[in-house]
Amino acid sequence: MTKEQKIQVVEEYLGIFDKPGVYLMDFKGFNVAEMTELRRKLRQADVSMRVVKNTLAKRALKQSGIENLDSYLIGPVGVVWSADDAVIPARVLFKYLKEEGKGTVKAGLIEGSVVDAEQVTAISKLPTKQELQAKLASVLNAPLVRLARTINALPVKFAGTVLALRDSKEEK
Repeated sequence: MTKEQKIQVVEEYLGIFDKPGVYLMDFKGFNVAEMTELRRKLRQADVSMRVVKNTLAKRALKQSGIENLDSYLIGPVGVVWSADDAVIPARVLFKYLKEEGKGTVKAGLIEGSVVDAEQVTAISKLPTKQELQAKLASVLNAPLVRLARTINALPVKFAGTVLALRDSKEEK
């Protein structure tokens, strides 16, 4: 690889490490078919993956000021990321690794903070952004629904009271 090519690769890595959720995985033991299947599943979730050259990745980390992640760049390392969501890559990656029984997640970089494998596992179990938005909408909507039911119940109760008064007067 020429010096210019190395510089270009380091710049590409800088763009990757700038994403909201970046995960490092060890794919040792995967054959070509399994890697192809992993990449396909990641693409379906709008997640990208790239096998990195450790020395060039370490240079990119140093240039971006990210510390404590370069110690995970040992052996074959795949970098998985999404441009939009920090949780989806972890979720898809863990699901696939569990199905295959191979590979591990080494660490992650969430919004510029380095997280270890245990924290990545916890992140993979978080609800998606859309699920959280739906929960928030239902929580915000609940008082309005109760108010509407209360307002609708008043005329019904009033009508019931009027009918009961009428019936009581008719009996007399």
